[in-house]
Amino acid sequence: MEFPKELEKFREKLESTYKPCNEIKFVPCETKPWESKIGGCPYLEKAEDYPKDENGNPMFFMAQINLEEMPPLEDFPTKGILQFYVVDDDVYGLEDPCKVIYIEEYIKDENVLLKENPFESTNEYPPFEKSGRAVFTQKQEMIGSDCNGFDEILALADGEEEEEALWDFCGALGSKMGGYPCFIQFPPEFYEDGTAEILLLQIDTDDGENSCGIMFGDAGNCQFMIAREDLLKRDFSNVYYDWACG
Repeated sequence: MEFPKELEKFREKLESTYKPCNEIKFVPCETKPWESKIGGCPYLEKAEDYPKDENGNPMFFMAQINLEEMPPLEDFPTKGILQFYVVDDDVYGLEDPCKVIYIEEYIKDENVLLKENPFESTNEYPPFEKSGRAVFTQKQEMIGSDCNGFDEILALADGEEEEEALWDFCGALGSKMGGYPCFIQFPPEFYEDGTAEILLLQIDTDDGENSCGIMFGDAGNCQFMIAREDLLKRDFSNVYYDWACG
């Protein structure tokens, strides 16, 4: 990664924050039930097993990650499927619990799996226009400007020019698993207090050419985060979810 000349003195500090993440590009296309995707049909054998919210209503299927399709990440499972659901309302479940389901063993037999999502969303403006497959690229990512620890680096800046360059350079934008989150508005309490420090999945606005038309409000994004100890135990019952727009 090329450093702006005004940030050269920060190179050692910033490089010390590198951690791997899997960058995700969602490409509109048909998908198999077990493949990594945004929207579409989740891996499901029976419609009655479709997740429901606390009021008994079908949830909104946001995304699915087949962990064998992506480069391995430290502490993450290396096999199985992770599914991400939120409450199906006009704020994409912002004020309600999400549901993340880990399917450790799965089959690749379309004859016994659902091929279409059994529940249509009631949302007039879903966060993406098309369903599509996830394509992964692993990279090393430096600390994001919204992340714990960034303020220590920012305090070393000499003047507005260096401060603005740091804010611009350390964006942590994009859809990804692992790495650092980018909070469009401000870090949620569960991240600030260390309750959930691991980024399971970030889905970011992407309405460019050959995209799935992802748009959370006005160029926003969402995060699913988990405590490291829960991730290591493969316990996804306490995942935290947040989204915001610009």
